[in-house]
Order: sequence, then structure tokens, then C-alpha cells
Amino acid sequence: MGAHLDIRGVSKRFRQSTVLDDLSLSVGQGEFLSLLGPSGCGKTTLLRILAGLLAPDAGRVTLAGQDLGRLPAHRRNVGVVFQNYALFPHLTVAGNVGFGLRARGVARAQIEARVSELLEMVRLAPLAGRAITQLSGGQQQRVAMARALAVNPALILLDEPLSALDRKLRETMQVELRALLRQLGMTAIFVTHDQEEALALSDRIAVMNAGRIEQLATPEDIYSRPATPFVLDFVGQSTLLHGVVVEAAEGFLTLHTAAGPVRAVGHFARGARVLAAVRPERIAPGPASDAAWTGITLPLQAQTFLGSRRLLHGRLPAGDRALVEVPPETEISGDALPIRWRVSDTLVYPVPEVA
Repeated sequence: MGAHLDIRGVSKRFRQSTVLDDLSLSVGQGEFLSLLGPSGCGKTTLLRILAGLLAPDAGRVTLAGQDLGRLPAHRRNVGVVFQNYALFPHLTVAGNVGFGLRARGVARAQIEARVSELLEMVRLAPLAGRAITQLSGGQQQRVAMARALAVNPALILLDEPLSALDRKLRETMQVELRALLRQLGMTAIFVTHDQEEALALSDRIAVMNAGRIEQLATPEDIYSRPATPFVLDFVGQSTLLHGVVVEAAEGFLTLHTAAGPVRAVGHFARGARVLAAVRPERIAPGPASDAAWTGITLPLQAQTFLGSRRLLHGRLPAGDRALVEVPPETEISGDALPIRWRVSDTLVYPVPEVA
């Protein structure tokens, strides 16, 4: 997959605050890439730079081989779907979808044909003459998508377009949005702080923190093998145990933690302070049965019923936490529970030394 969008060394400061810090990123033709991170990490600033609404202080952005720095926003062939959709209330559904084409001087017959095609695609053809104010949130989101796609952009930018929808509608729109963009072969950059949304939609995810990319990978790798403790903590839930390496041989580690000894795969020196982690669905009730497994006895604090699963919460020292995911019908009693997981599922990270 070649680089359709190439971002090189982009930086942006606002007064004394660095919002983007020498950021580089390449996106392939037809790829759906999510920028995921907390508020203030720089993801919306990057989106605004791509759209031509902000100029970077340093760096270069090319799209389909063309330097975007030389082009104003209206000449970039970039479609944008805003968080609030930014639809025109004085125009009908069809009027909104055809707005960009009219601004480009496209012939009326061509506009009508393109609008009709897109409204069929987003399943809004019967509402072509309806006022925007008469539409539901999900319908407005689809109008905004159709308007952005009408001009056949080389890149579409999506700034948290599903955040205003309720959970059930948001999940439905995730499926529709991804299917539509795949059907069109559209290259898309999607900004979100919702980890589940990013995992569900993306070909790759760039997890951002303080103006930098902490990890760029597939959703599967982001979740299963987070590169840093920040990515681990931001994407998904985990059992976290601080410990010290007491044995290290042939790529296997034994860690001393407040909850008991834990085994892992990794390369750390004896005496190293580390953070061990494991995803809750990788853990099962019961003691470790052989050398492929490790585990602890978990003091139970609470249970949370979540419909399709039950979460068990452990009582551990400050800074540590334990979460175990079990089927909803699992009955757990008593104050302590032996738990186990595969040694290969233990994630280990260095703990920075305090200066």
C-alpha cells in the first residue's frame, strides 16, 4: 500500500504550548486510519492542518503527490465531516448534498445525478426534499457524509462525527460508515477519543499523546500488544501489577509482585522495576495448571454485571488493579479467587526511574 497521504515532521505551537511535535505519518490509498487519544493530544489540530484551516509551523503534507502547503482549503480536494455536521438549515437534504458541486460550477444535470446517486447510497432518497431540521441525528450524519463525498475527494476527514448519537445508533452508524467508505475505496482520517469506535472502524490506529504518536498499528496489535503503558491504559482495560524481576533466563522472567509471583516472556535484568499487565478476558478462574500458565490468588472486592459478561474486581495495593472477565452466568463466592493466564499473555513494561 503506497503513501497516498504523507505527513512529514509536522509541528504546531500555540504560544508556549507544543500541540504537535515533529509528527510523521503515511496513509495508504483506501485506508481508514483513526487518530485516537485524549483531549489536547493534537489529533484535531492535525485534522485542521490537513483541511487547510491551520498552517503548520514546520513540516510538509502531500496528498496524491501534491504539496498541500501550496494550496488553500478550497483547492485541496479534501472532504470534511464535522462533529456538529455543519449542515445548512435553509437548504433541503438534496440542496446540502449538492452544495459543493454548485460551488464548483458543475452543470445542473450532473449535480442532480450525483446527488441522486449519493442519497440512494446513504438510503435517504425519499427525504431529498425534506428540511434539515426535520431529520434525526443519524439522518443528519448521513447527509453530512453524502455532502462530503459528493465532490469525490481524494481524502475525507471525520471529526468525531458520531459522538452526538446515542450508543445504539452510534454502533449502527459505525457499520454503515465503514461499509460506505469501503464501497467507495475512500481514504479517510477519523478523529475520536472513543477507543471502541477506533477498534471497530479502523484499518490502523495512531494512538496520540502530547502531540506525538505513541503507537501506529492495526487494531488487533494496538489492543493485544500495546507498545507503551500509555497505550495499554488508554485502549481497553487491564490487570496491572507493579513488580521487580527476581529471575531472568532464556527469555523468561519471574516477577515479584504484591499479589504474588508472576511469570512472563521478556528481556529485563534481574532487579529491574517493571509493570506487568494482562487483559481481563485472558484470565480464567482457577490455579495455574502447568509451566505455560501463571497466576495469583486474587482478593475479591466487587463484581460488576454487564449483560454479556461479568467483571471481577480485585483488592490490591494502590497503583495496582485486577480485572477478570468471566461469562455472565459464572457464580463466584468467597473473599479470594485463584486466577490464571498464559505466561505469553503477560505484558511487561519498564517502570521509569524517579530522578
